[in-house]
Amino acid sequence: MQTQYTLPVVHPAFELLKRSARVLHFIAASVILINAIHILQAHDGNQVLCYTQMVIAADIFLLVFFGGVVLIEAPRLNLIFRLIETLTLFGIAITLRGDGHTWFALVHSIASAGYLFLFYREWRVIRSEAVDIKPTGISFPNFVKDAEIGWNEIKTIVPKYHSILIETLRNQKIEFNLRQNLKIDELQQIDDFCKKHLVNG
Repeated sequence: MQTQYTLPVVHPAFELLKRSARVLHFIAASVILINAIHILQAHDGNQVLCYTQMVIAADIFLLVFFGGVVLIEAPRLNLIFRLIETLTLFGIAITLRGDGHTWFALVHSIASAGYLFLFYREWRVIRSEAVDIKPTGISFPNFVKDAEIGWNEIKTIVPKYHSILIETLRNQKIEFNLRQNLKIDELQQIDDFCKKHLVNG
């Protein structure tokens, strides 16, 4: 018998994040373009910085309008653009701070931090969007931080062909749909593993 089972799952919050990717890219590109236009209109604006931001914004707009399928099929490309957006927004914040626009700099810093958090979560989704059933308990993905429940906190666990349902002693129900249906022997092995470790069963 295996000592650990990893079941790829569909997490609703992560799915929403994936569907929102285009909108988030569009917002970042618009902010970058607006800042570039602002620099262009300034009499002593840095022209190199302005055109660099315009090129970055144009690249992101191309991805948004012509690469919708690519964002879903190639999540690592989505990550690269998210990192570029984060660094660009942070760069804009530094530039605004240097120009004495403290409040605008703060807004861009917050936006940059938000996009950095999105980058981290999207990276986590690529790495592992799965429920891990281990001898110590069950860990599952969460939007902020992955959670783990010890066997002593679990009331019941019901693995099915297409989903897994966990009920805690606090009557909290956690259910995930599986990305791939389990085979009969896999389901039996997981069920036996859970019954073996279940303290309150």
